[in-house]
Formats: sequence, C-alpha cells, structure tokens
Amino acid sequence: MSRALSITALALSLVALAACGWTAWRQQQAQSPDRVLHARGLIIRDGQGQARVILGAPVPDPTRSEKALGPRAAPLSGVVLLGPDGTERGGYGTLDTGGEAILTLDDASGATEVFKVVANPDRGATLMVKHQNNTGAMLTSWQGAPELLFVDETGRSFYVRPGMPSAP
Repeated sequence: MSRALSITALALSLVALAACGWTAWRQQQAQSPDRVLHARGLIIRDGQGQARVILGAPVPDPTRSEKALGPRAAPLSGVVLLGPDGTERGGYGTLDTGGEAILTLDDASGATEVFKVVANPDRGATLMVKHQNNTGAMLTSWQGAPELLFVDETGRSFYVRPGMPSAP
C-alpha cells in the first residue's frame, strides 16, 4: 500500500508541477510586449462608466445621448469618439462597401458633421467643413478635377472649377 501511495503522490506532484509550469508560461506570454490581442470590438469608458471610445469591426450605429439614431449608411470599421453624454462626436474608419476611408468630427449635439474627409479609392478625395447654420465649404476631386464649393446661409452654392470664372 505504501508503494501505491508513493506512486500516486509522485504522479499528483508531477501533474501539479506541469500545471504550474504551464500557468507560468501563459502568464509570461500575457505580459510579453509582443502580445497581440484579437477582438471584434473594444469599448473604453470614463470614470462615470460612460462609453467614450469605441473600436470595432464594425462599430455600432450612431447614437445621441445613448439613443440609437438609425443605421449607418454602410457598415463602418474603425474608431468612434463619444462625448460625455454618449453622443457620437466623430470617428475614423473604413466603409465595408465602396472601400472609402472616412474621418469626421461632429458638433456637440452630434447632429452636424462639421468636418469630414472622405477618401475613395476610385473617385479621389473630398474635404468638407460645415457650420451648424449650414454654411460651409467643400474641396473635392470627385469628378476627376479639383472643385471648390461654397454654400452660404441661404443655401446658395458657388463653385470654383478650373477654367471657370471664380465665385463672386
């Protein structure tokens, strides 16, 4: 009986030693600077528990004061910035359809994209700057040539294109 007890104790000791070694190896891997995380999303919250940064593939639909505003025009993968009340304030990402890369900054209410850059792999790039009163400017190469568009507070548009007279 003593021999069986010794063999059992030795076997359990070897299993425990192997488990400790495996745990130490996994712990070292988890702390390695070469470690890579794999995830579909990450939400970073502030001290009050409010989501402030969302990293996702794709990110969720836009919100205003934590209420959904409806679906995005197309699924977007990237980073979304949220204000202290949960309102989407901007982001950077790529659209799943069309291959566009987009960078936006929204006003405090989240209702107006006041700054937007769109890069399309087939159609060039567009930069838009807008005020909440709907005045703004757009610089684009969308149609294959540079264009500059100004919109005044009445909604009238003024274009500047190569070979065309300047806006008043």
